[in-house]
Amino acid sequence: MPDGLFRFYRRALFPGALFALVAGCSTPWLFRGDGEVEAPEQRREEIRGKLTSANRPVVLAEFSSPAMLTLARLQNVGLVTQLHGTGGEVAPGILRDRLLAMMRRNEVEKPNALLDHTSTALVAVKAAVPPASRKGDRIDVVITVPEAATATDLADGWLLETPLMEMQSLDGQIRESFEYMRAEGPIVTAAQVTGEDSEKAHRTGIILGGGRLRESRELGIILSSEYADALTMAAVIPAINKRFTYFDGHTYKGVATPREDSYIEVAVPERYRLDPYHFINTVLHVGFNESESDRASRMETLAKQVLDPITVRKACWQLEAIGEEAVETLALALESTDPEVRFYAAHSLAYLNDRRAIEPLVNLCRSEPAFRAMCLNGLAVMDHYEAADALQDLLHAADAEVRYGALRALRLDDDQHPETEGEQVHGVGALLEIPTTGPPLVVASLSRVPEVVIFGESPAIYVPAFHYVNRRILMAPTDDGQLRISHFEPGQEDRIAECPRDLRSVLLAIAEVGGKYGDWIQFLREAHAAGYFVEPLAINPVPTSGRVYQRGRSIGVRPAGSPFNGDSRPTVSPTLLEAEEIPTPPRLP
Repeated sequence: MPDGLFRFYRRALFPGALFALVAGCSTPWLFRGDGEVEAPEQRREEIRGKLTSANRPVVLAEFSSPAMLTLARLQNVGLVTQLHGTGGEVAPGILRDRLLAMMRRNEVEKPNALLDHTSTALVAVKAAVPPASRKGDRIDVVITVPEAATATDLADGWLLETPLMEMQSLDGQIRESFEYMRAEGPIVTAAQVTGEDSEKAHRTGIILGGGRLRESRELGIILSSEYADALTMAAVIPAINKRFTYFDGHTYKGVATPREDSYIEVAVPERYRLDPYHFINTVLHVGFNESESDRASRMETLAKQVLDPITVRKACWQLEAIGEEAVETLALALESTDPEVRFYAAHSLAYLNDRRAIEPLVNLCRSEPAFRAMCLNGLAVMDHYEAADALQDLLHAADAEVRYGALRALRLDDDQHPETEGEQVHGVGALLEIPTTGPPLVVASLSRVPEVVIFGESPAIYVPAFHYVNRRILMAPTDDGQLRISHFEPGQEDRIAECPRDLRSVLLAIAEVGGKYGDWIQFLREAHAAGYFVEPLAINPVPTSGRVYQRGRSIGVRPAGSPFNGDSRPTVSPTLLEAEEIPTPPRLP
């Protein structure tokens, strides 16, 4: 976007005090500044003195903080179609007016009649975009029916393509940003996931990977006002760029670019893409203005701090920021008996591509849920074949989170690998079978990609009489030992499929007669509860970061399953559609 347009949106959306900068809380995309008047020479001399004095700051974190580390909340109203008589009228008001205006811009015929039809519903559409997301990334999208609409159930619904943007209500007017995402796709309702038969559960849903980003997000570093000056930039930028570079498609460049006396834009190298939180903290602990003797002295101190659970995390950030010179110091910490010390040391060694990180990361992944997501990230970013082998071994672990997390980590290295790529089924979702030496397991995803993964042989399905997959799809056993799945709907030709009595075949047949991914999820949940198959079922067992490790035990481990429980990471400020009781966006992988 042209800088002039950025400045226009900045002034329109965030005038006055709203543009005050707080670490990690500035508006996610639209942060730009016009620069400051050059500091008086007296102030510059004071800064020069601070940077060269005996008690000068050693790392950036002593006078800097991260920016753009919040989730960016995008939203809009949208139109859901293909409902089976569960849509309905929309009351006059701001949301109806907004959607009608969008429909007219797209030259929709008879928009009022379409909006109030029983096959359609006005919905609020929201997405939470992680820091450092890139153009083209797929993001989960939350759909809800606001109070102004009378639709009763979003099951089987399809969200028409909807632009999403940041919005604010200022002076009674809606101010909106650039269109950062387009969302579209089939909806899985909370009722299908949880079995809850409440109005809210039927009127709330999610589209897995339904949003595609049209603009990348930046990371940044904000200097405190007492150090904000070109003099400081001249000291810290070379130190950052000497340590961290990225490939821009043509050549390698330093990650840090000064944009103002107080603001540094930071590009994320490919190795750190999975964890921008870790990356920006490592950058903040880069040392600068440091002689060789100063560096040696700091290394001696860090060698002690890295063995102490109280100080190990920041010590590892500093050691990782130093780079290859610090590898042996980190490796010594792997011998500690403390899990926290071993984790932080191994995690930093993984980003330094040292194979000694592999064994402790595997062991901690199995034993410590609080570290699991970061352990898998660490194994995924390493260039050694032993790391890929370790992830393959974790596919056979007993814990569902470990197994499914390892599968997703393997895809990060090669999303076309035959062992991790599922069979796409009629546009419904993917089916993947993974031979295993571990216990059998069935996994259903509720984030990023619609898929069912069967670890081991496809479970046998025992349906004693008949079972309704939904109100239109009926399943019943046949005399010859098969299962017949029938789709009956007024005004449509009947669709019937017969299949063997195993889970994979049943899911294929449900899709063949017109079932959706939400029907897969509902059938899996109900069939397992009814004892139609006995193998363990895990709904969305995705390891998440942000869990809290308390020395001696892990706490704060949220149960896997529903994406409708909210997100553990910080969110941005309330926005226009909050009054419509839109739930918190889904947790992000």
